[in-house]
Amino acid sequence: MGRAIFKISVGFATGALILLATSLYLSSSFLKQEQRLAESGDLEGAMDKAEWAARLDPFSPVPLFSQAYLEVRQGGTEAATEAFNQGIQRDPANYKNYDVLGNFQRQLGDQEEAARTYRRALERNPHAVTIISRLGETLLSMEDFEGAKAQYEWLRARGRIPLKDLYSLGKTQTRLGEPEEAIEVFEEAKERADTELETSDERQTEQKRAFLESLDLAIADALVIQGLYDEARDHLAQSEAEQAPAVLALLDEDPEGYRRSVFDAPIN
Repeated sequence: MGRAIFKISVGFATGALILLATSLYLSSSFLKQEQRLAESGDLEGAMDKAEWAARLDPFSPVPLFSQAYLEVRQGGTEAATEAFNQGIQRDPANYKNYDVLGNFQRQLGDQEEAARTYRRALERNPHAVTIISRLGETLLSMEDFEGAKAQYEWLRARGRIPLKDLYSLGKTQTRLGEPEEAIEVFEEAKERADTELETSDERQTEQKRAFLESLDLAIADALVIQGLYDEARDHLAQSEAEQAPAVLALLDEDPEGYRRSVFDAPIN
């Protein structure tokens, strides 16, 4: 009798596994169909496939995220937010799911909610460089300069700060009245740019040139913040940046106005 019960149990378990595998396969198939329909512009048909995919795979957030993006395309931002949140509930320990929602909130212009969501992601993975970077950008857009600086300095202290964030850190330090520290950061960024952006690709070479020019101008800004106008003039006179002559003319004409403009200019 025991052996018979065991065989029946094994049979049920095997059947359940087969049903689950079939369900997951069908869910994946429906998602592929959803993508094709969405690309062709049939959003209603795509939504139907995404809903079926979500029913057939009750564990994955992906079908719900697909529904959310379809809602966005149809202007349903509230429904999209709800779909994102439902997707997160399926896998609440996965920090990447909060990243998806945070990015969506930034697109909507809701920077405060995005910052909160990125922080929730970092509670689950405190070392996620990309999310720390995005949180820094979000805080900058909110003019929370101290908060943004803290994110960038965390990355820099661990040798993991992306080049663009190193530039943002320097600009943030300038805005906070720390020009000496900013110049040190900008010089570090120039050294890294020379190393990291070495390439024969024409497009990337142009990007490197533009980045180095922006660093030159940022150093001039930091010198002006310190009231070191002569040093700023010498720096701009030697700079190859296309804007350097115009900035130099502004410095000669109205140094205090130039200084005020540094504090008014957006960082991102």
